[in-house]
Amino acid sequence: MVMISNTVMGSFCNRCLGANIAENRREAKMAKIRPETNLVSKEEGALVRPGKSQRGFAEEIDRGDYIFPRAKLIQPTSPELTEGIEGLKPGVIINSLTKELLSPEFIPIIASKNFIRFNPRNNAEAGFDPNFAPGAMIWASNDPLDPKVKEQAQFGPNGEKPLATAFINFFSYFPGAAMPIIVSFSKTSYKTGKQLLSLAKFCGGDIFARKYQLTSVMESNSMGTFAVLKVMPIGASSPEEFAICEQYWKDFSGRVKDIHAAEEGVVEDELTREGKRPY
Repeated sequence: MVMISNTVMGSFCNRCLGANIAENRREAKMAKIRPETNLVSKEEGALVRPGKSQRGFAEEIDRGDYIFPRAKLIQPTSPELTEGIEGLKPGVIINSLTKELLSPEFIPIIASKNFIRFNPRNNAEAGFDPNFAPGAMIWASNDPLDPKVKEQAQFGPNGEKPLATAFINFFSYFPGAAMPIIVSFSKTSYKTGKQLLSLAKFCGGDIFARKYQLTSVMESNSMGTFAVLKVMPIGASSPEEFAICEQYWKDFSGRVKDIHAAEEGVVEDELTREGKRPY
């Protein structure tokens, strides 16, 4: 059980209270927004109107042909550091698809959890499967009752590290971004994912009623130095942001499994951002 100090809880409750008051004001304003409002970002001209049909895409294109953009945390060993991207350094968070630096402000829309077992990168590591390439995905599941999850996603009785990795995922909106982005927490950042999930749940209301700041800090252990994600609540989402997120929720809330299915075939670094396993 995680113990929360009175100081932290007081700050937490004050933020919730302020967000709830702002949410009530927003709901009053929302009544003035017409359903047909064209939600186009004024920042960089980014189109952020979900739900609008797109022409020119053939039906035979498989969902596996698409890459869902993710918030990728750059580590000291990340390959992007050798690509000459301006402003890139360990601890920076980028859009994995466009390689653009992400602004720290984001709004979670859909929370989900899944489990993935990756093949170790070193054939001397426990659990290495010669039938798969180093770092390749061996299996994935959204079901916590899946026998594979129960057997391989838990620490052993003597502290043995799990063979599979648990992820807390947030399908999110970054204001100004032209696409929704998935923010995932695993391994050393998993605790931060639980914190975000708890903040969003205990404040009440829709998960996208509030926005947060996504940053990182550098930490070290016996495995080396690495970046870890951190989050902080920063208030209520605006009426316009709420409307955009609500439409994204309507479009994607029933397709979480499809989103995770699109991850099949990727290698470990693309999801965990860590070449090693610093639990």
